[in-house]
Amino acid sequence: MRNTKATAMFARVEEWKRSGSTMQEFASSIGLTKSCFEYWVRKKRKLSVDSPQFVELITKDNEEQLTEYTEQPTQAQIVFTFPSGLCVKVFG
Repeated sequence: MRNTKATAMFARVEEWKRSGSTMQEFASSIGLTKSCFEYWVRKKRKLSVDSPQFVELITKDNEEQLTEYTEQPTQAQIVFTFPSGLCVKVFG
């Protein structure tokens, strides 16, 4: 039952994000206090951060797929630097 409630509340959080309403307005409209709804927003945000998701990156020349690397590039073409200090370099 607890999982069902969490699923339902996470759906409400998504509904609120799309609604354009303030948190107070939305919480009142579904019969919750603002602090109770904030709890679910924080819980969903924490769950989203703890569960990394991958995003597919598609290049313009996606049709041509490289199956073998013959030489190592010397300079990264794309560099992602995250607030945590993690740095991801994409070569090729």
